[in-house]
Amino acid sequence: MSRGDLRGMFTTDAEGRYRFRTVVPSHYPIPADGPVGKMLRQTKRHQFRPAHIHFEVSAPGRRTVTTHIFSSRAVPTDSDTVFGVKESLIREFQLVDDDEAAARYDVTAPFRHADSTVVLETASF
Repeated sequence: MSRGDLRGMFTTDAEGRYRFRTVVPSHYPIPADGPVGKMLRQTKRHQFRPAHIHFEVSAPGRRTVTTHIFSSRAVPTDSDTVFGVKESLIREFQLVDDDEAAARYDVTAPFRHADSTVVLETASF
């Protein structure tokens, strides 16, 4: 992966909203050799992470949070090999086949859309 692949830096609007465009994520395997592979085999676990998008969100005076959202269609969300899936992090990547909506997002229809809210705590230094 080259520098910047599937990464971005975004700024919110005055109301704290953000929007970005990316690919719909896919599940992927983690390395299954060495001690991790041995642990997976011994515990009879698969080596796949379900489809997800990572976020690191920060703001002045707030605690930075690193999180992710998972596709509700991700396989398998109920047995993530690193135990990262929580119900509150699963989102529906809805299929939108509406030319007016596509124009608002500067994409072509059909496209997929997911909403997510991130709330940051006030930092206590």
